[in-house]
Amino acid sequence: MSDDIMLNDLLHLTDEEISRTHIRCCIDYDSYNPAEEFKRNPDMFNTEWVLARKKNKNGNDAERLHKGWKVVGLARLPIDKDLWVVTCVKHISNTLDRPEKDNGTDYYVGYEDEELTEYHKFCGRVIVRYHKNQGEAQPIYNAETLLNKLPVEKVLPPKDSLQ
Repeated sequence: MSDDIMLNDLLHLTDEEISRTHIRCCIDYDSYNPAEEFKRNPDMFNTEWVLARKKNKNGNDAERLHKGWKVVGLARLPIDKDLWVVTCVKHISNTLDRPEKDNGTDYYVGYEDEELTEYHKFCGRVIVRYHKNQGEAQPIYNAETLLNKLPVEKVLPPKDSLQ
């Protein structure tokens, strides 16, 4: 695809929506590859990875996504660290407290969401290019700062979708 086509040319988010949208870039974690996890089980990935919240030792777990905002999930592809697949676009309907029972990881599902079905046709099919710098720890970005840096590399035909 042409570098002139940006992700928002497909999503058509308004300026107000962009100001209330985050983009979550999911990268390899332990021995897990996000694109493979998404392909294996899209619903689980879009819940346990995209809606993850990190446990802090003091119990005051930082909120990275906000009630009433949208989140766009991206999973890094193993073929090229600068290529990402769009996994979901969700509306955060509520924040969740840390569960009483320990799940054995440093993360838990920290948000309730509503899947935005109007964007479903892009999930697993739209590949964007973004260079995440070495050591850049930030997994969640304000859409205002990142959306215009996401050129669409390719839109896969439905039969080749990753989901």
